[in-house]
Amino acid sequence: MLNLVQSLLAGLFSFYDSLFQPLLALSPYYAVGFFSVALAGTFSLIYWRFLDVERQKELKEKLNNQQEKMKEARENDNAEKVSEHMSKSLELNQKFMMLNFKPMIVTMLFVGLFFPWMGATFSPNIPLEQANNGYTGELEYASNAVPIEIQNSENNTVLIIGDQEVEQGETFEALNLTWEFRGTGGGWFGPDGQTASVSAVFVPLPFSLWYIGSALNWLGFYVLIAMPLTFAFRKVLGIA
Repeated sequence: MLNLVQSLLAGLFSFYDSLFQPLLALSPYYAVGFFSVALAGTFSLIYWRFLDVERQKELKEKLNNQQEKMKEARENDNAEKVSEHMSKSLELNQKFMMLNFKPMIVTMLFVGLFFPWMGATFSPNIPLEQANNGYTGELEYASNAVPIEIQNSENNTVLIIGDQEVEQGETFEALNLTWEFRGTGGGWFGPDGQTASVSAVFVPLPFSLWYIGSALNWLGFYVLIAMPLTFAFRKVLGIA
């Protein structure tokens, strides 16, 4: 089963690499910007097509009405009415969530088709092969590749690429991009279960954030663009 999934992903990723190679080669910012606009528009259209907007508005009005009544009952210390309005609010919330279920499922299909490839393109886990006292592999981007070497010691792990030597958390230049070396670990795609994790740097941050680090990767850059666009598209389409 795992081999089948790997084979399907490899074929899909290869197709996307060929299809979007000119865009990737032009600029990673243009590439992620393009996907942000395209997916924000697609997701908005999905909700416009599969969501019953009038029913959604009706449920929201009823929910707001129940919340106002519940607030009033609390001010009057009427516990019985508070419980009654809370129960009705929960029921309306459940109906509201079920209304969004169909467009959410269709949206997740698109997420499953594109996001794994974008992650593998801009934040790849590089398969490693054991060689001498370390590991070797290739960093690939936009149909180009450069060899890397990983050397482990008791105190640190060093990535060697060309004449650059970087430790975990440091950045390096390759294939016209700035990358952050995030470390090594186990994985499915290395012959020995070993991979090196790197991530393209899109927006350097003046401080380091937990989990995110000192720079926004492709996903952070995507969210930065897609969130306001999605809001704008939905506003135009009349979707709450």
